[in-house]
Amino acid sequence: MDGPPPLPLREQKMNSEEKSFLLPKGPSRLPVSGLRLKRPASDENEPPKVDRKRARGPLDPTKRGGPVTAAPCFPKPPPAAPGLRSHRQAGSRRTVAAAAPKPAAAPAAAGGGEKKRAPWDLKGQVSDLRAKVGIYKEKAQGLAGENEALRQRLNQLEGELKQATARNQQLEGQNSALALELQTCQAQATESLQRVEQLVEQEQQLQETIKSQSQTIRELESAGRKAREAKEDLAAQLEAREAELRLAQESLAQRAQENEALAARKAQLEQKLHESEMERRSLHNAVQELKGNIRVFCRVRPLLSSEKEAQKPGMSHLRFPPDDSKSLVLSKAEESHVGRERKEDIVYEFNFDQVFPPSSSQEEVFEEISLLVQSALDGYHVCIFAYGQTGSGKTYTMEGPDCQDPSTAGMIPRAVQQIFRKAREMEAKGWKYHFTANFLEIYNESLRDLLVLRPERGSELEIRRVSQCTEELHVPNLCYVPVASEHEVLKLLQRAKANRSVAKTNLNERSSRSHSLFQLRIEGHNANRELHTSSVLSLVDLAGSERLDKSLSTGDRLKETQAINSSLSNLGLVITALSNKEAHVPYRNSKLTYLLQNSLGGNSKMLMFVNISPSEENFAESLNSLRFARKVNECVIGTASNRK
Repeated sequence: MDGPPPLPLREQKMNSEEKSFLLPKGPSRLPVSGLRLKRPASDENEPPKVDRKRARGPLDPTKRGGPVTAAPCFPKPPPAAPGLRSHRQAGSRRTVAAAAPKPAAAPAAAGGGEKKRAPWDLKGQVSDLRAKVGIYKEKAQGLAGENEALRQRLNQLEGELKQATARNQQLEGQNSALALELQTCQAQATESLQRVEQLVEQEQQLQETIKSQSQTIRELESAGRKAREAKEDLAAQLEAREAELRLAQESLAQRAQENEALAARKAQLEQKLHESEMERRSLHNAVQELKGNIRVFCRVRPLLSSEKEAQKPGMSHLRFPPDDSKSLVLSKAEESHVGRERKEDIVYEFNFDQVFPPSSSQEEVFEEISLLVQSALDGYHVCIFAYGQTGSGKTYTMEGPDCQDPSTAGMIPRAVQQIFRKAREMEAKGWKYHFTANFLEIYNESLRDLLVLRPERGSELEIRRVSQCTEELHVPNLCYVPVASEHEVLKLLQRAKANRSVAKTNLNERSSRSHSLFQLRIEGHNANRELHTSSVLSLVDLAGSERLDKSLSTGDRLKETQAINSSLSNLGLVITALSNKEAHVPYRNSKLTYLLQNSLGGNSKMLMFVNISPSEENFAESLNSLRFARKVNECVIGTASNRK
């Protein structure tokens, strides 16, 4: 398979004459009729001979216009195999070179061996030409025979060529199959070689693994010897530890007995602690009831810098008895209508649960209400609200100033801090508390959610009962926020303060034009005792009362003033009805009293701050506020009960 296949024997024996037949031959030397030879240059001046014809010489086929004899046309043999074709071409070149016919000798020149006829001897020339034609005919007949023999030889060679071509195609197919088989064998050999290399690498890895494992085995044997030695030591230690364990078990049994005794003691102490806690709540509630479920504190704010200049030195119209922290005396001088004689001062004396002079701090005020805030954590509804004319310091008392100073914080942030602090302390007694806060305002007898921005507020809020079987009230669509620390509540207070309705009036630069109500719902659970408490701490900053002849309100301010005075008047009617123990209490006359219905009734505790101005020009408004507060202080409601 390294070289081309050998030629068939018949092709090898092909003679040079047969192979030369395949090559094109030269032009034929036969005379062509109708072709005239040119005149020699020497005869141009001689007259033409009419009777005799010129003898024609041999034609030069290379000259233009000469006769051209086409080579015989044979069918083109199919291409042979590369090796066979090159072999044949080489043999053909040798055969053609050897068998190429020699050109026939040109007829002798007219002036050569024969006597040249005269130009006028046309008859002789014709005779010569006829003799030559006869010779040429004989040669043509011989060449025709040779041509026929060559044609037969060509057909034979063509048949042999077809056989050789078929054989060549068969050999080419076998060659392609063998080439594919060779490629497959080479791929298998390459794969086998790679596999052998992998096996060699694996063998090397296994040898390294064997070495490392041998080393590991030696190390393990050494470790085993050490372990046996250590085992013996541990056995000795185990015996010692078992002896210690027996002693420890005996001690443990003794400690278990002590633990059982301590557990029983702990249960007794927890029971006593629970009983003491319940007793504390009962005593605390009894103390609060002795003080009154409706209490009134009076607070007088300090004079403003602008009021100090306009008022006489001191506050002669307002006195605080030095030995009585629950009394307040107002006095007013009256002149005679007839003359200028001065009559005695008219004195108005008021007694409340506590009176705070202008020098009292926020901390002193909250100390008096802290026990009431504790009642909210114990499960009682508690309501604390500030009442008074505009500019008397109600918002300062309840919320404190805008600056975040702990020393001036109002009652709301201080109450929230105490609630969460006490709730953390109660966790040690098994109590868990959950708190929910909301903050709203009542503006012109409509409820507004202060924890939602005004563009985001939906339809008007309404007060609804929780269910038909209870008197508990709630406000659907109000934002109730679960809170877990006082910091979260303080953030809500800041948000609500920014959304509250305030305006400037003739009596106050920044007057609250609505009642603000902060409520903290307290849910307490004691899983060990299966106890549950539910209460609401309500802290209310009422809008300031105004007299229209002094405030000179018009437009929206007039509507606001009328709504404020109307709701405060309805609050007075509700408290009067409670004081008189009337069968019907007009809670629904205003949104304020209806919303505070559960905090004003017999199952709650209520405290009212009456805030008054120390300015003498506000004497009449202060007197009206104190009279209303005295009416509230005279009100006695039923015994409060905690919500279980």
